[in-house]
Amino acid sequence: MLGLAMIFLRTVWRFICRTRPAVAPFIAVFLFVAAPGVLAAAKNDVKENVDWRSPDGKLAFRTSYGEDQRSIDLIDGKSSKKLQRIDETDMGQTYWDVLWAPDSKRFALMTRIGHPVQGVDVFFQRGGAFQKIDLADNLPKAEIPEKLKQGKDFPHVSAANWETAERWKKDGSLVVSIATWIDGAGTTLKATRTVVVRFDRAGKAKVVKSTIKYETEND
Repeated sequence: MLGLAMIFLRTVWRFICRTRPAVAPFIAVFLFVAAPGVLAAAKNDVKENVDWRSPDGKLAFRTSYGEDQRSIDLIDGKSSKKLQRIDETDMGQTYWDVLWAPDSKRFALMTRIGHPVQGVDVFFQRGGAFQKIDLADNLPKAEIPEKLKQGKDFPHVSAANWETAERWKKDGSLVVSIATWIDGAGTTLKATRTVVVRFDRAGKAKVVKSTIKYETEND
């Protein structure tokens, strides 16, 4: 939105200079006075949503999606008071999704950054806050073997090790899928790995099961 406002003001200025050069000085003064307000309004055009209430109803998340700043906060489920900043970024194509554990003491945070990347982090409640457990070094990849490509070129990547928290199991472990999709020349190749991640008392993650499935689809 901020970028569009800048383009609008610049376009107006160029149009006036080209078609009404005599009044350009007066328009310049007007734009100088008006521009800060226009840009401030554009910058404050932030979309906020409250989603993903915990199973016990005590907690929820508030996402804030702005042009230059995006964030996700843990909030009180009743008062909406901010309790903890979970993540923030200045990358405009960032989106989040959350999967709560049934006990409301753990959740998986899925972070999508543009296309085609999405990662999963896990948060455990420690005292009055939630502590992040990074899974990046624990999760295996979903690679597509060269033999499936049969010498063909697949220039488009629809998903590159796209991680999704699928469900929490009764024993406290988390099922995560990792998907890679590539396509070209009317054919799509898919590799989907499904892993089970178990956590010890200290919160350390370990993959205890991993399976992978390959698919070929022709248009």
